[in-house]
Amino acid sequence: MAYPEDPLVKYGRPLAGVLIAVVISVLVAAMIGGAMPFEYRVRAWIYTAIVLWVLVGAFVVFRLAAEGERAALTPARILKWTISLWIWPVFLLRRS
Repeated sequence: MAYPEDPLVKYGRPLAGVLIAVVISVLVAAMIGGAMPFEYRVRAWIYTAIVLWVLVGAFVVFRLAAEGERAALTPARILKWTISLWIWPVFLLRRS
């Protein structure tokens, strides 16, 4: 039985898009953090800062775009979500 008021039905595609983008971004953050020429502790802090940046970006971008997102999940759409998580301040500033 379908529930039309269920938020998972309403936000299914945007939620899936942002979750896939977060997974991709965390993997990219691990590669960036691991490639830094510093000692382990500094690399770990860099990785942590990047992951926090991406998680805040996921929240901001989801809040700004979830209502209008109706397109199917394609690789191009997932790439767009992923890039958006990294440049989220641009969207926040444009909204103001």
